[in-house]
Amino acid sequence: MGTIEGIRKHGFRKWYERQLIESHAWLVTLLLAVLMMAAGLEALSFRDGPLEVLFDAAIVAGGAALSWVAWRRYATTMLVAEHVGHQAVCPLCERYGFRAVPPAEDGAHGTPMRLLAACARCGHRWPIDPVP
Repeated sequence: MGTIEGIRKHGFRKWYERQLIESHAWLVTLLLAVLMMAAGLEALSFRDGPLEVLFDAAIVAGGAALSWVAWRRYATTMLVAEHVGHQAVCPLCERYGFRAVPPAEDGAHGTPMRLLAACARCGHRWPIDPVP
């Protein structure tokens, strides 16, 4: 589910909370993958047979690959959440948070590329750019 669909389905506050939870889950995955890589390096010994060396090297390579994927997912998720979060303040009354205007009301033909936000306090509408 994309950013716009997620905000429209769950609302901004729940979407933002889910993004933070998901990104921190990727951060924990990153730390566990680094530990897996370190354990594989510790176990790697060329005195063992070639099958065990290959197994230990596969653990190190798997940990490195998982670390890279987890880091990219963590960074991307946090970047999108931060980018949208900075735009979530009403320009008129400075209230944080918004409700998404349904697609039929935002004036776009077809699938809108931007999200139109509406303040719950004053009703002011402003566009949200979901992509940093």
